[in-house]
Amino acid sequence: MRNVYMSFLGRGGYDKERKCYDYRPTRYMLDGRESSETRFVQVAEMELLSGKSFDLVLILCTKQSKADHFQKVQREMEHLHVFPEALLIDDDLGSRGQWDLFEKLLACIEHEDRLTVDLTHGFRSTAIVFSAAINFLQRARKIHLEAVYYGAFEMDNARPPIIDMKDFYVVNEWAEAVSRLVEDADARKLAEVADQSSGFQAGELNDKALVMALEELTNAVRNVEVNTVAERANRALAQVEQRRDGASVSGKLLLGLVVDKFASLSTQTPVSGHYDADYFQVQLAIARLLLEHRLYMQAFTVMRESIGSLALIPRKELRMTNSEGRKRRARYGDVFIQMMHWPREEWTFSPENQVRVNKLTPLYEELERLHVVGRIRGVMEDLSNFRNGFDHAWTSRVADFENIKSRGNHILAELEAVFAAISRSGLLSDHGSGTDDQQGNRV
Repeated sequence: MRNVYMSFLGRGGYDKERKCYDYRPTRYMLDGRESSETRFVQVAEMELLSGKSFDLVLILCTKQSKADHFQKVQREMEHLHVFPEALLIDDDLGSRGQWDLFEKLLACIEHEDRLTVDLTHGFRSTAIVFSAAINFLQRARKIHLEAVYYGAFEMDNARPPIIDMKDFYVVNEWAEAVSRLVEDADARKLAEVADQSSGFQAGELNDKALVMALEELTNAVRNVEVNTVAERANRALAQVEQRRDGASVSGKLLLGLVVDKFASLSTQTPVSGHYDADYFQVQLAIARLLLEHRLYMQAFTVMRESIGSLALIPRKELRMTNSEGRKRRARYGDVFIQMMHWPREEWTFSPENQVRVNKLTPLYEELERLHVVGRIRGVMEDLSNFRNGFDHAWTSRVADFENIKSRGNHILAELEAVFAAISRSGLLSDHGSGTDDQQGNRV
């Protein structure tokens, strides 16, 4: 990990009396300290930053600016025991020249270098190219950006301040953090950037309570904690809404992206904990989100388990948030999945499970009357094949990844139609007292 300084050397203004290009001598100010008089902001920075601490001092210059000034810069820095190196760049402003400059910059930087930059005399478009390079290097080589300096000679040519613009470069980090959040359901980058950024930057997102709520939500999505997703989505979106009023322009934009992405995982009323319409609506929303993110194994798991959860519809008093509700789900859900998978005439169950089949048969027959059993059975083979493939790391069958997205979307669309029909029937309404089946048994 090296400590690297990089700057650009231009030609300066034209001196009519001397008939040459040069910079005016001045004394620069940095953090309340004043440099010795110099024509070159780079020399002032080497004095004020203890230039000997840098492992590499690199000065980018064109052939002409090097001829005009590099030796002068070199001599002044040597008095400070700093020994700069020149990197020649082309003055081509076309796309090829810009890309060549970009590649030269990348070649100079090593993995995890600490980088200090001065943009004061950036040659034409070099500052723009270098800004893109910084963004790229932060990701590709994990550099740490120490400072981005600009000598503001136009503000005070007698004592021009050297301004550190590093904090603005975090805008790229915020953009990536929000992109990961909405594209990959991953809040870890957001937490990292918020921890390292100044409070005034994207202040609406730079909030520990909000970041924690979003981390809890995205962890639940990625870990397929289906019973907690809706509650965590409600909590996270409530935090977002609190911050939207009076938010900055950038804050409103970023918060809006979060709402657009995760609103489907929330419920209009507090989570009941029952296997109700909200529960199944959220299951499908989770599956849709996972398919969008190509988390296919998790998506197929959620869709299969949503079918098993139908077994709990008659027991409206059971809750997914207590051990009894989860125990019933495990016992009856897997049996119900098998009932959905195979035609009735092919059912073969153990004596223990046959008791559960008898209790679930009235529900099965009600779903038959709603004409949804055939739709569920039509997707069960695909669900089982893909889930078994993932469970066994595709060692016993050939992975059908070419069709996995289209098949996943087809299964989801079928399940959406199934749950819409069930919801319209009233089977998912009202919680509380429980339901007896036709034989007087509690399911």
